[in-house]
Amino acid sequence: MNGILAFKLILTPLLVLICMLITRRWGAFVGGVAAGLPVVSGPLSFFLTLEQGVTFSAHASYSTLLGIDANGLAAVAYPWLAVLGVPWYLAIALSLGIYFLGGWLVQFFPYWPWAAFALSLLSPLLVLVCLPRPGMPATVPQQRSHWWLIAVQMAFGSLLVYAVTEIAHWLGAGWSGVLMFFPVMICAMVPFIHATQGAWAVVRIYRGLMAGWFGCIAFAAIVMALVEHTPLWFCYVLATAAALGASACVTLVQKRKKAA
Repeated sequence: MNGILAFKLILTPLLVLICMLITRRWGAFVGGVAAGLPVVSGPLSFFLTLEQGVTFSAHASYSTLLGIDANGLAAVAYPWLAVLGVPWYLAIALSLGIYFLGGWLVQFFPYWPWAAFALSLLSPLLVLVCLPRPGMPATVPQQRSHWWLIAVQMAFGSLLVYAVTEIAHWLGAGWSGVLMFFPVMICAMVPFIHATQGAWAVVRIYRGLMAGWFGCIAFAAIVMALVEHTPLWFCYVLATAAALGASACVTLVQKRKKAA
């Protein structure tokens, strides 16, 4: 239990910090790709498997695929709210409300694993289509960062993960899986980007996040299919490799498309 608690309180803010530093060094799109990877949902899935068993984990991973669809609704809402001039604190509150509404709706979806997988693949594609089109040059001048704000976001991310995992532990596989894809990185990074770099930087980071989401989809799908039938180490190593490979492939495709 101490190891799990340390993960919740220490590793998550470090991952948030790494993603923010990546964003500062290589821009909003690359930072979004890093934040979209299963850096939170992956370890949480592993710990849920250890604590609740492989059957619970398989059903939770199925619900995670549905949670991606719920998160897709929020991923469309926040950039549009930002572009329309809504301040970051209202935009994040409204988009989280949409996420929870979507999470409640997907609970009524029947157990169709292949359909859930197909819908999860469709979700980031639809988000990319629905994102606002820049009405200004693609490069937005970076404003000076405030490190105290980064510290606040790191603490927020850590407390958020702790609270969500403690609640998910008692809610069963359905809501546990949905909450496994709770937009922790979005809550930690996007308001900061919105406040310091503006609305169009938010649009760019969401484009990167969608590339990372394909990695999350690959991770959840492999865990759903294999966790009950293969050794845990093999299942999670394969899922991690698939997540990295899927995100890398999508990122290369988007970069080549942009260059063309």
